[in-house]
Amino acid sequence: MSASYVHASATPLRKAWVLTAITLGQFLIQLDLTIVNVALPSIGRDLGTTVSGLQWVVDGYNLAVASLLLIGGRIGDRSGHKRVYLTGLAVFALGSGLCAAAPGSGWLIGFRVLQGIGAAIELPATLAILTHTFTGTRERAQAVGIWAGAAGSSLIIGPVLGGVLITAFGWRSVFLVNLPVTVLIGVLTLSAVHESAEPAAGSFDLLGQVTGSATLALLAGGAIEGGRLGFTHPVSLGLLTCGAAGAVAFLRVEHRRPDPVLPLGFFRRHDYSAANANGLVMGFVTIGLLFVFTLFFQQVQGRSAMAAGLRFLPLTVAFALTGPLIGRVIDRAGHRAPMTAGAALLALGAVLLLRVHPSTSYGAIWWPFAIIGVGYGLLSTPMAATVLGAVPRERAGMASSTNLTARLAGGVFGIAILGALLPAGTGGQGYAGQFSSGLHAALLIAAGVALTGAILAATLIPPRRASDVTRPGVDQASRI
Repeated sequence: MSASYVHASATPLRKAWVLTAITLGQFLIQLDLTIVNVALPSIGRDLGTTVSGLQWVVDGYNLAVASLLLIGGRIGDRSGHKRVYLTGLAVFALGSGLCAAAPGSGWLIGFRVLQGIGAAIELPATLAILTHTFTGTRERAQAVGIWAGAAGSSLIIGPVLGGVLITAFGWRSVFLVNLPVTVLIGVLTLSAVHESAEPAAGSFDLLGQVTGSATLALLAGGAIEGGRLGFTHPVSLGLLTCGAAGAVAFLRVEHRRPDPVLPLGFFRRHDYSAANANGLVMGFVTIGLLFVFTLFFQQVQGRSAMAAGLRFLPLTVAFALTGPLIGRVIDRAGHRAPMTAGAALLALGAVLLLRVHPSTSYGAIWWPFAIIGVGYGLLSTPMAATVLGAVPRERAGMASSTNLTARLAGGVFGIAILGALLPAGTGGQGYAGQFSSGLHAALLIAAGVALTGAILAATLIPPRRASDVTRPGVDQASRI
């Protein structure tokens, strides 16, 4: 197979259509990480699902995406990013239609997994296509800024849009809305995107993929079941123990493989490690808190789905104002300062929300949400740019899928761990007080995780310009 690329000589109009097709796909798939959140109480009532069941409705999708992203990036590097992007889009659309028709919670969780498989195939191709299309340092930084803005805004717009759709059409509409958008994305991709493939991308690491996926599933399952049964229960304890053993096995497999699904050598670069660690942090804090506060607004404060979704608007506005500006300045300011400040603001927002209790007015909630939105905007773009700058261009699919895996895995454990602190029921005497105690514990954990990310960024990201990535260092890392 010969590789062909969309070079910088592509017309500005074609580049604009490529960017539109890719950011729409990124937006839609990331949207499904959170749009379902505000539907959870309605799904619980309609399908008779407990809190742990609702966690699986969200984490079934997140877990499938996080588990398969690495192999999705490898498939794109070998088979062509355009072809893989379209295939993933079709699987995602099929899963969305089946979710809308699900007759029970078990079926819904299974179809959510199918959605996640499609997303995992598609998502790594988005950033890889941008890398091959926008080859200049400045234009790539701007394109990545728009890409990151689409991803970040979709995660935050999801609850708002979900609330509107559920109020008007019911919870199944949050899945049906995907179908016409996927058709539009497919048309744009077929007409604007040129094929790209890397015949030297290496073989598939099936054993690494299986052990990595099993590890994530076991650890997330242990956390979720620990919240339902208790962490000393044999089921949850057994899942966590097997997950820990799986993590050890995965690292051993990847260390020995000549062409691993997760090249560990790149993690010897401090900036690459810090950026991916902050991906975990960002997913854990933002996705975890969106899950927790969606339940708080509806099940504790008695808000409607639309009212609950609209309460996340400060995050949307703050991110919308912050995110697009970062891509324009990191070429001058570097990555360390915005990443450190972004993670620190996530921690600050979580701490300020510790004052929240069942009768707290929205006036005490919206501005900590806005602080979290600004932190998200400051962190997202330089994190993605750092990861791409640390690897050779032909490994863009691997690098983007690794960072997306980190973000989504963080979200999986954010929902699992923070959700496990909430009461198992959905109401009754003392429920609001129990939920409030669990919420405060969740906020403390989220703040500690975010602060850890800030420390890692401040100490491991070098104080350099974004354009000062040295190719010898990248080439050396690629040979480790």
